[in-house]
Amino acid sequence: MQVERQFVDVKERQILIQLPASFLNRRVEVIAIALDEELSKPAKRRRPHPELAGKGRTLGDLISPIVDEADWECLQ
Repeated sequence: MQVERQFVDVKERQILIQLPASFLNRRVEVIAIALDEELSKPAKRRRPHPELAGKGRTLGDLISPIVDEADWECLQ
């Protein structure tokens, strides 16, 4: 698969792109993605449901298991 990637400043609703000669007599897929949209959208801050907010607790270390390995049935 050969790829041709171009960045174009759009001034009108139509653009003209030059493709390499190797694309002649072949089917090609053209995808247009607006790059500016990703930068303009602020990241939406997710919040827990008010009934759940503040009710969670951290028990023990976040890395090591809270239960002793000898108590794990799946390891025996």
